[in-house]
Amino acid sequence: MSVEAQAVHEVANAVEETGGIAALGINLKMFIAQFIHFAIVLLVFWKWVYGPIVKMLDKRAEIVEKSIKDAKDVEERVVKLEAERASVITTAKAEASHRIEEAQALGETKKNEILAEAKNQVESVVKAGKEQLVREKDAMIKEAKKEIAEIAVKAAEQILKESVSENVSKKMTEEAIGKLT
Repeated sequence: MSVEAQAVHEVANAVEETGGIAALGINLKMFIAQFIHFAIVLLVFWKWVYGPIVKMLDKRAEIVEKSIKDAKDVEERVVKLEAERASVITTAKAEASHRIEEAQALGETKKNEILAEAKNQVESVVKAGKEQLVREKDAMIKEAKKEIAEIAVKAAEQILKESVSENVSKKMTEEAIGKLT
């Protein structure tokens, strides 16, 4: 037989011995060896490549979730602080308005007190001035009466041409003053 016929015969024998897989052109020993190699590569890949990548992705997902949660917390805090700030500003404005009103009322009270005190002082000065004028007027009238009496006595002396004693002159002066008052 020829070499070709012998090869075909060997292939046919091999097909009969190995069954249907050999008929497909698959070598069972090679298939098992490749399957074992694939399993080893898959195990190595799973253990040293896929596992760490999955862990890294899980950690990254946790970090992202935590960041999102923190952002929501910060946003809630910002809203809360904004409301609190608005409340504080409103309270401060109300307090400032109240204090301004109190200050205006106090200023008005002080103004009225100062005006009343100034009015009292003016009245007091006017009263003192009037009293001083009355005293000066009385003193001037008294002085004028005294001078008039002296003039009258001198005129009477000249009219009478007589000499009047000092006692009589003093008595006449007092009588004249008494009549004038």
